[in-house]
Amino acid sequence: MALSSFDIDAPRWDQTTFMGRLKHFFNITDCRTALLSDSRLDEAKALVESCRAGSAPPGTSVEQLYYAKKLYDSAFHPDTGDRMNLIGRMSFQVPGGMAITGFMLQFYRTVPAVVFWQWVNQSFNALVNYTNRNAASPISPK
Repeated sequence: MALSSFDIDAPRWDQTTFMGRLKHFFNITDCRTALLSDSRLDEAKALVESCRAGSAPPGTSVEQLYYAKKLYDSAFHPDTGDRMNLIGRMSFQVPGGMAITGFMLQFYRTVPAVVFWQWVNQSFNALVNYTNRNAASPISPK
């Protein structure tokens, strides 16, 4: 595929099929992206933005663009373009949720422990929901 006809915002897989949606979900929730440095994520953002502007660097392959888009989608909010909190990213859902679930299963013998780990779990879920909110609409105090 020529880069001149490449649309970086078009879905990589057919979203009308189950397998296409499954591949997309696995792509954006890849927990390995949570381990990357901010500088690597910023490089991916710059590549995505240059591709959107129609000026991808010479020698850039389609696979490099897809990987940059994967990193961009995993770390930057789609509405604001700001880097999301690491703990609130979808790529951190599995390792974060597994750790919390492990602690909830381990420390269940006392009421304070149960209450504490339920609070941690709810706080984690609230942070994920806030991080992935629709930021295009302002939050009203009502």
